[in-house]
Amino acid sequence: MLRTFRLIAGAVLVLAASAAIAQGPAGNDLYPLKKGNKWVYKVDAQEVTVEVVGIEKVDKDDLIKLDTKVGGQTKASEYLVVKADGVYRAKVNNDKIDPPVKIVPIPAKKGDSWKIESKVGTQTVKGEFKISDDKTKVMVPAGTFENAILIEGNDLDIAGTKTSVKKWFVPGKGIVKLTYTIQQTESTLELKEFTPAK
Repeated sequence: MLRTFRLIAGAVLVLAASAAIAQGPAGNDLYPLKKGNKWVYKVDAQEVTVEVVGIEKVDKDDLIKLDTKVGGQTKASEYLVVKADGVYRAKVNNDKIDPPVKIVPIPAKKGDSWKIESKVGTQTVKGEFKISDDKTKVMVPAGTFENAILIEGNDLDIAGTKTSVKKWFVPGKGIVKLTYTIQQTESTLELKEFTPAK
């Protein structure tokens, strides 16, 4: 039971502090961020739900809020902002990210890479992400998808903890699969269901 709790807690951490690609000025829809869009992920025998719940105005930016829920309870909230040159993470829960982390350039292409070095509250986050493939096949409970984009972050440092992340994005669906390793423990989230906003 304790192991399952740790896996779910890790999943919430990674989803809330992960690379997210959003619908932006260039029409990129690798992570559709319309209010009401909802993803249900399978992690072991549990489910993690992520939902776009709205937009909040902070300073001059419109921040897109996503809630991550386990067992119907919100465990984390993430705030994204879409700019002309890419998507940035500006806030996690009540912690401002300084400076905002560029999640992905727009447009996203194989071989693109970007370094991150920021503070989330008093915690540091640094490392590098790379788009290692833009035409890979991925199979999850929600189906088999062609031409997924694979983003990898190896040897990330999140609050002093070494973390590695791999994420598969599919146009119109967002993140369909995510694997992460925290302190030598690997876990996988797979998309079970995506429900677009009505």
